[in-house]
Amino acid sequence: MLKRKNMFWTIMLSVLLLVTACGGNDEKASTTEKEAAKTDTTEKAEKEEKKEQSDKKEASKDSGGVLNPFIAEESQGNVEVVYTNKEPNFVHDMNGYKVSVDEYQIVSLKDIHKDYTYVFDDQPEGYIVTAKVTLENTTDKTMYYTPTMNIQVANDFQVFPSQSRLFVKDEDTLFSKDKEDISKFTAGEKVTGLVTFALTNEEYQSLATVNPKFVIEGGAADNDSFKGSFKGDATYDFIYSDDQKEQLASKPDFYQDELLLKDMAEKKMIFEKKDIGQTQVLGDVNITLDGIQYTEVIPTEAYKEAFVDFGDSGIVAITMNFIIDNTSQEPVSAYWTSGKLIVDDTRATYLSTGQLEPEGVDEIKPGEKGEKMIVFLLRKDEFGIFKKFDLEFGPLRSMENQDLGKGYTVTFQLPRE
Repeated sequence: MLKRKNMFWTIMLSVLLLVTACGGNDEKASTTEKEAAKTDTTEKAEKEEKKEQSDKKEASKDSGGVLNPFIAEESQGNVEVVYTNKEPNFVHDMNGYKVSVDEYQIVSLKDIHKDYTYVFDDQPEGYIVTAKVTLENTTDKTMYYTPTMNIQVANDFQVFPSQSRLFVKDEDTLFSKDKEDISKFTAGEKVTGLVTFALTNEEYQSLATVNPKFVIEGGAADNDSFKGSFKGDATYDFIYSDDQKEQLASKPDFYQDELLLKDMAEKKMIFEKKDIGQTQVLGDVNITLDGIQYTEVIPTEAYKEAFVDFGDSGIVAITMNFIIDNTSQEPVSAYWTSGKLIVDDTRATYLSTGQLEPEGVDEIKPGEKGEKMIVFLLRKDEFGIFKKFDLEFGPLRSMENQDLGKGYTVTFQLPRE
């Protein structure tokens, strides 16, 4: 009887141990299954994330590198990229307030919504230029500026002005962070946004017949009435194709006087000399003749009438670049300070053509340097018989056009060959 009981408990104990062992294996199996499921979920999530990133990259690739996708979205039209300039290097520094064009792109826009045909003179297609622009106030005071740019064609009266909202998202507009005054920029403030330009098909095709320019207008000021605002625009070649870019690169590096900046004329180099380094002292200011170019001038169609007084023999421009080192105690005006061209000692005297001097930094403060470009126009037949040129520079003048040097001037003998 005792043996049966012992055997009974032995069997029961064995069964119990077996059941316990089986239960432990079930728990381990359950844990393993959970961990495996968790791993599968993680791997799926990672795969989905990678696929999403890949899809985004592919979508970006499929967009054709469009700088401003909102054009297609808003117009419901078809966009095709025509030309992209990723490094235009257009920078206008207005005494510490800087406007930089970081990139621009030309797109062809077709089959647009009827509501937007007004953009292209009631045509269903045209061209849009989008410029990515950065405004930065590097001064230590609040500055005011309204971003104004244009693409200039035949002359400075034929321009395509920038538009701040046409096909531009609200978050991409080029305004300051001040909601009350979008032209007010605090010290150190920097913003980047988009502006657009609209051209009809005909207007875009006309770019090939001129030398188009991209103009960043001046106007930055330290007050909201814009009193004493920065005078002078920054003008650059507007590149619209690879072929045109190559053509411009092959041309001589002409001084950018208003003949070129306003597309008034083409130039052919006759003779140039740079890095002359000839310095004269005028009062407490050092004047250095940096370089000179003699060029034949061929007026563009839009400006032919402006040059009729030069006759049919042709025109020669003499363009000189000077460095003014103001070591005096008062500001000097680069604009009001001019020069005279003395020909063959006493044969003739020419006054400089101030209208052809580029707009730049006018005020040269004490301790600072500035540039002064002087331009003369001569009949080509007369230029051919002249032997000697001297440039009488001065007198120095103030910002109010007052004589600062009691009438004194300095004279530079100009190289001819």
